[in-house]
Amino acid sequence: MEQKLLHKMFGGQATDKELTVIRQWVSESAENRKLFNKERTLFDALQLNDLQTTKKQARKRSVSLWKWTGGVAAAIMALFLLYNVPVLLNKNTRQEIALNTIKVPAGQRVELTLADGTHIWLNARSEFSYPASFNGDRREVHLKGEAFFDVAKNKNKKFIVNTGRCEVEVLGTQFNVEAYSENEFTTSLIRGSVKVTDKSQPNESVVLEPNNAVRLSNGKLTVTPITDFNPYTWKEGLITFKDIKFKDLMKKLEKNYGIRIIIDNHKLDNYACSGKFRISDGIEEVLRALQQDAHFTFERENKNEIRIQ
Repeated sequence: MEQKLLHKMFGGQATDKELTVIRQWVSESAENRKLFNKERTLFDALQLNDLQTTKKQARKRSVSLWKWTGGVAAAIMALFLLYNVPVLLNKNTRQEIALNTIKVPAGQRVELTLADGTHIWLNARSEFSYPASFNGDRREVHLKGEAFFDVAKNKNKKFIVNTGRCEVEVLGTQFNVEAYSENEFTTSLIRGSVKVTDKSQPNESVVLEPNNAVRLSNGKLTVTPITDFNPYTWKEGLITFKDIKFKDLMKKLEKNYGIRIIIDNHKLDNYACSGKFRISDGIEEVLRALQQDAHFTFERENKNEIRIQ
């Protein structure tokens, strides 16, 4: 495979036909995958060097990404995108460290593997920033939205997730973080151990044990046991819920699809919902399914608003 074509793809300039050729080539052998990884690393190094020497602001570019089939290992800095949705990839400078930023569209999700082997799923309408490589004694990333982390173990390098208000510190573990706004924060620990700190009160930290969650409630970190693991099926592309209030389900749908839902039918206030849908079904299909048990009508006021009556 020509280096020029690979670098064209890394730069977001390859055509659909060229992307297909590259995917087929990579899947043919381990040697091809090794060469792909090598060229990706070289390309990122050249980009980083350009940032550091020219001191220019990096320009925004759109990159078409995909998820490899057949369990192919992730290339360094390669991102795996479910459903072949285009994702914006920006490069910024922060203390001369190149940061990649992924913005996930409404109703979609993204799966990626970082250079250290950490595996991450990003939920709809999330923004995630991370460096091209992890140097020093910290692996630090930034999140606005929701993500599930399977962190590669490295006792010499702490993994830090920064949200607007809180910080999550780990060595190697599985956990979910939801932080769509400054004062909305929840971390749920599935395996391992994490330390959560409210940056506005740095002396107030919580060390979580598995199957527990910590939430920012009334300005304080509060720990509760996880009794329902259904909410974390979003990383499999599912919206799963059990005995959830209708209005709370609508809030979840608002986050996923980036739309405002107005409920005029107050008979639904105490209606409890249970069910499972694919995120890709779309919000209108979800509402039509809910209509079978809950008696309501809905109409789209505009592309960003739905009214339920």
